[in-house]
Amino acid sequence: MRIPFDEKEAIRYFGARAGDQQAALLVNRAFLFLRNELQPRSVRQHWRCRVTQGCGTAKGTVELENGTVFHSSTLARHLKGCSELLLFGATLGSRFDTALRQLSYRSIAEGAAAQAVGAALIESYCDEQEKIWKRDYPDTVTYRPRFSPGYGDWDLSEQEAVFRVLNCAKAIGLTLTEGGLMAPIKSVTAVIGMDTGKDPDEAAKNEEESGEISRNAQCALCGASNCPFRREG
Repeated sequence: MRIPFDEKEAIRYFGARAGDQQAALLVNRAFLFLRNELQPRSVRQHWRCRVTQGCGTAKGTVELENGTVFHSSTLARHLKGCSELLLFGATLGSRFDTALRQLSYRSIAEGAAAQAVGAALIESYCDEQEKIWKRDYPDTVTYRPRFSPGYGDWDLSEQEAVFRVLNCAKAIGLTLTEGGLMAPIKSVTAVIGMDTGKDPDEAAKNEEESGEISRNAQCALCGASNCPFRREG
């Protein structure tokens, strides 16, 4: 499939300002080199879930119907009102990783531009996959923004449970290193909450509390306030 390339996002990931022509040149040159190396793949599972809010020092939890439990008060607040969720993994593939390394060997600037292009492309791919997946569900369902291990207080160590449930290695060739890094590196795992409640006003209220459904909302959910890639608004 063709993945839309968001040049502005790539430039932002590159750490440059909008209108920086030199950055745009590097980013677009990297994209032209990388675009034929894309092997995007994804896996999605639909689960019923039980969300329990945290109390005192106890973290909130999200329990899937198969017994898997994720421990995170931020995730539990984000999924308030959701009785179901989509759990997914997505990757740009191993050939893309190889091409990234090739550009990094050529120069630091080209390597940085390639990393920025990869970050923009994996986000665009997830956006496109979400649109496709949501066609399978009624229009009355409301959704939460993507929420990944590492956001808020959802510890990265629980990535192992995500990989186990999705069987990422077999399904899409995505593995987890001993250090907790994903391979291929330009990959994402995340949860998308589904509010299937019959009360549209309550669903809208819960959706608003969890954050606006946009990429900005993902930053609002994350506690890394000093992140150079943080979006405001």
